Amino acid sequence: MIKKLQYRFISITTFSIAMVMMVLLAVLNIYNYGATYNEAYRVLRFIADNEGEIGSPDREINVGPLTDDEPDDETEGSPSDSRKPADAISDINQYVSGLLSGSGLIDLTGEASYMIRYYSVTFDRDKNVVKVNTDHIASINSHDAVEQATELLSRPLHRGHFSDGMHVYTFMNRRTADKGRIVVVMDSTRDLDDATSVIRRSFLLGVFCLIIFVVVIIFLSKKAMMPVIRNIENQKAFITNAGHELKTPLAVIKADTEVLEMSSGENEWTRSIRNQVDRLTVLVGNLITLAKMGELDKESLSDIDFSECVQNSADNYKVIITNQGKTLNMEITPKVIVKGTKDALTEIVNILLDNAQKYCDEKGSINIELTHTRRNSGAKLVISNDYADGKNVDYTKFFDRFYRGDTSHSTSGEKNSGYGIGLSMAEGFVNEFGGKIAAEYHDGRISFIIIF
Repeated sequence: MIKKLQYRFISITTFSIAMVMMVLLAVLNIYNYGATYNEAYRVLRFIADNEGEIGSPDREINVGPLTDDEPDDETEGSPSDSRKPADAISDINQYVSGLLSGSGLIDLTGEASYMIRYYSVTFDRDKNVVKVNTDHIASINSHDAVEQATELLSRPLHRGHFSDGMHVYTFMNRRTADKGRIVVVMDSTRDLDDATSVIRRSFLLGVFCLIIFVVVIIFLSKKAMMPVIRNIENQKAFITNAGHELKTPLAVIKADTEVLEMSSGENEWTRSIRNQVDRLTVLVGNLITLAKMGELDKESLSDIDFSECVQNSADNYKVIITNQGKTLNMEITPKVIVKGTKDALTEIVNILLDNAQKYCDEKGSINIELTHTRRNSGAKLVISNDYADGKNVDYTKFFDRFYRGDTSHSTSGEKNSGYGIGLSMAEGFVNEFGGKIAAEYHDGRISFIIIF
């Protein structure tokens, strides 16, 4: 049990860290990818405002941000209509300097302008080609530039990106001073490759950091859970010691009751004492078993004929069930082998059959079905019974310790008397043997399903 808690702590912590890292890396990379396109659009805008030219690279300039509150390029009297070429040259030099150096103020050398690969095509208001500039790109000729720009001019969006299979281009379509249009297309392959490389490296770094986190968590998990482990061990020790201490007075009370019956005869009071002593003895034994759950040595497990265990338990309960006017149906596949201990496997079946005969409807039926799993490498046990009152029962709590479906907890001899720890014990044994147990309710029948 402690190992399972430790594994669960490690898995939950690892999952939480992984989710946080993935969200953080995703946000950062989305921002980086968006910033790459935003920078490209800023370059295109300045080139468009400069009539397709980068400008003179001999001035010291200051780059301003491209914000969403700037006038739309379709608006009359916008900056694209009235700005002077000298102002545009200053702005583009300033931007390129900031883009290449990461600062807003720098001396732009003559080489920097050649790092931007672009072409531009200017149209008049009748969409006739006025000017073609392919001086800053070698892979596109004038004919291809005009053909591509014409196609981009017909698009409803004035900016975006496209790919020819080898290169990724970013484009912008803006109004010129004479009410024509200019289409500027820039090769953004290198910038996008850099952004993609950042994504790849960041996620590789994230995986590496996650591995380090997992190693640290595994190393510190036992220390972090030490208070919980100490508390569980103290509880187990208390229950075990108290259980052993209670066995002696219970044995004395039972012996004294038997002496009283020998001397003065049996009566309702002595019978009640003996019944309650027997109940307490069973309860103490179950509590000790629950406390020791999880301490089973895996090496002590062996291959057990589960079919024989189920058949023996069914034979023992058959008389009880038939005497209650109920029907027991059995379909037990022979030689179904399960790795475990014979006593524990038998106890699992006894617990489920005892629960079935207690809660089965009057004149109802109890079915036992034991088969191989689909791969014939394990076992599937289904014990079901008629239970008309089980429609609104919360089956998620059936395996909680001391849970009782009738909630009365009365011990006055009714047929459903018990302690609510039987199913918890069955679940503990099943988990010890590497199996799974579940409860289901369909068509007026409750079923307990065990798969090994």
